[in-house]
Order: sequence, then structure tokens, then C-alpha cells
Amino acid sequence: MQFRQRLESEFALRRHRNPHYSLRAFARDLITDHATLSQILRGRRPLSARMVAQFGHRLGLGRATIVDCSVEQHAETILKLVRSGKYQPNSRWIATRTGIPVDGVNAALDRLIRHRRLVMQTSTHWKALL
Repeated sequence: MQFRQRLESEFALRRHRNPHYSLRAFARDLITDHATLSQILRGRRPLSARMVAQFGHRLGLGRATIVDCSVEQHAETILKLVRSGKYQPNSRWIATRTGIPVDGVNAALDRLIRHRRLVMQTSTHWKALL
């Protein structure tokens, strides 16, 4: 599950418990701006690994869950880059271009390959699946 979906379901759960619970209240609980949170929930603003860690901690998620969500965010960023066609199939280049640490890039690539969401067809061409 993507972290954005986790945020959406947590917001829905809180609204279910309290119908008057607002996006502003949720943003206050996450210690972020409501406009930023709105953009994230609508998919118009990407989540960085730092945001995932901060929000995950504030939602009371375990460290392993937060790390898993961060790797998934990195994977989504890499898939978007590969789909754009403007990439070099090189971990260091991807790290420089995206701001993801090289270890994070490698962990995300491992996940993408294991889950068959990315195929390295040749040393110079990768194909994003799904």
C-alpha cells in the first residue's frame, strides 16, 4: 500500500469516528500545512521519504512500516522517471536526479524487480510494468 493511501485511510477512519474531523485538524495532528496535506492526498504533490518518516512517526507506525513505506515511495519515483524515458539506467545517476540516496535507489530497484514492476531488458534499457 502506498503511503498516500495510508494517509487517506487514516483520515477516513478519523472522520468515521468523528464526522466533524476536518482536513485542517488532520494536518494539525500531522504538524503540517493543510494545503500541503490536501495536495498530497489528491496526488498533486509527491511525498518525500522525510515526509513519510515524519507522518509515519506522528501516526504511530512502527519503524519497519515507515522504512517499507519509504522504499515504496522511492520505487514510485523511480518508476515515474523510467516511464518518462528520460533516465539513465544507473543507480548513481538516478540518485543524483531524484535526491534519493544511492542505497535507497538500490533498495527500491530491488523491490521493483522482485515484484515484477520493472524489467531490466538490457544494460541500457529498462521497462516499467503495470
